[in-house]
Amino acid sequence: MAKEEFIKLLNQGVNIWNKWRESHPDIRGVDLSEIQLEDLDLTGIDLSMVNLRGAKLHNVKMSSANLRGADLSMANLRGIVLKGANLSASHLSMVCLSEADLSQANLSGADLRGSNLRLAKLDLADLSTTKLNMSSLNGSSMIGAILIGANLSRAELREANLAGTDFSRANLSEADLSHSNLNVSTLVGTDLIGATLVDIDLSESNLTRANLIGANLYRANLCGCDLIGADLRGANCSEAYFIGADLSRADLNRAEFTSANLSKANFSGANTETTDFQDAILPDVW
Repeated sequence: MAKEEFIKLLNQGVNIWNKWRESHPDIRGVDLSEIQLEDLDLTGIDLSMVNLRGAKLHNVKMSSANLRGADLSMANLRGIVLKGANLSASHLSMVCLSEADLSQANLSGADLRGSNLRLAKLDLADLSTTKLNMSSLNGSSMIGAILIGANLSRAELREANLAGTDFSRANLSEADLSHSNLNVSTLVGTDLIGATLVDIDLSESNLTRANLIGANLYRANLCGCDLIGADLRGANCSEAYFIGADLSRADLNRAEFTSANLSKANFSGANTETTDFQDAILPDVW
């Protein structure tokens, strides 16, 4: 079928399109690349494995849509509604998803490298093993999202709301999370080498065995954090708050805690031989 025939079929509505997809389960090469759609309700549509490369979808609703394995590279999806949609293993590199609603969506294994998700809503979304290298998520909301094993190296997440998010084993090396909220989040074994965490709220989070070598934690809030076995070599923790944090068995060599508040912190078995605690508030039991 030619692209024009696909578009004609699509314009007949979701029910007609989905029935056609069901009756042609083996069809390949559905090409809707560079298609332009506006003010449409495509809730529940099946666009799995479809080529939507370079598409422009303005004010389109696609909640609960099936876009598994679809190619949306370089598409303009600004403000699109994809709540609860299946985008697993989809190709979304260099896509514009700013201000989009992707809450509760399945983006596991998707490729979002270099994409714009500024101010996007990703609450409770599944982004396990997703590639988000060098993507912009500034101001986004990802409350309760799952990013286990995701790659966010050099991503921008400034002023994002990431409360309750699971970043276990994720790669956040050289990412910028300044002024973000990660309260009660899970970062077990997470790679945060060289990350910028200025003024971040990580209170009550689990950073067991996290790699924070060379990270910038200036004025960060890590009160009540679990940092057992974490690696903070060379990290800047100046003026940060570690009240009640568990730093047992952590490696703090060459870390700087100038004027930091470490009252009630646990340093059992921690390596502090070359740590700078100048003007820091230390626990009563040292």
